[in-house]
Amino acid sequence: MTQIEKYATSRNKEEKERALLWLTTFGIQSVVNLKPSEDFFAIIKRHIEGECDINQIHLDTREYYHQAHRNANSSKLGHHEEADKVSVRIVELLEEHKCSLTMEDFSHTHRHMFHGIYHDSGKLREHPASKKEWVLSNSSVLYPSSDLIADYLDRLFSKEREINYNHLSSSHRLHCYSEFIAKLFMINAFHYANTRTAFVYAMQYMLSRGYHIANDTFYREAWYFRNAIIRACYTNMHQGIYPTTQFMEMFMGNLFLDEENELRNHRMMIKGE
Repeated sequence: MTQIEKYATSRNKEEKERALLWLTTFGIQSVVNLKPSEDFFAIIKRHIEGECDINQIHLDTREYYHQAHRNANSSKLGHHEEADKVSVRIVELLEEHKCSLTMEDFSHTHRHMFHGIYHDSGKLREHPASKKEWVLSNSSVLYPSSDLIADYLDRLFSKEREINYNHLSSSHRLHCYSEFIAKLFMINAFHYANTRTAFVYAMQYMLSRGYHIANDTFYREAWYFRNAIIRACYTNMHQGIYPTTQFMEMFMGNLFLDEENELRNHRMMIKGE
């Protein structure tokens, strides 16, 4: 999306912030290989330039696909429809700068992103979960059984609400935020799209705490962030591997504090047994 990237360096502060918000959103979508359609830029350009709000973009995108379904074979629309519609919904959520740290709020994020696109949006997982991960040499994080999800979420959010971040240094805050995000991801609460939901909720949380997106790190390095979270969730005592948030903190330092940490996926990868 080079057309949007030029806005990310705009001297207009509001224009730049909106462009970075869209680029961040496209980065979030890229972890499941979803890319916006070629026509989508023409729709969102008006929002980036401040000519209309995100509600109008929502309406315009819905109308675009309504017409597309009437005029073309629906199967040809492919993943672009999900990419475009979910991207608008993500920007809607991120522009609110709200996060109440409750299970209901977390479920609302998932439901808002995927209602009408996937079945049971916002509904907690009811089956076991496992996924081979490249960064773990095809091992999987151990996710909790479905009957524990609600309790785990309640305890995690309750504990996070009690933390007083005011007395912590900037680096210590990022460490604590990273631990929270990793634990949220590790619960794997929903039937599908857990990575994207965790990403969006993490961004909602950070923005609600007064952080600002400083650059296009998420757009360029979303896959790194996913691998970093996986490493923060994985334990293998036999190999001497324990959870670490250091890679997450490097990413978030770049994204929010404009640091220049070198992000390399291969440095996180563990060797298979």
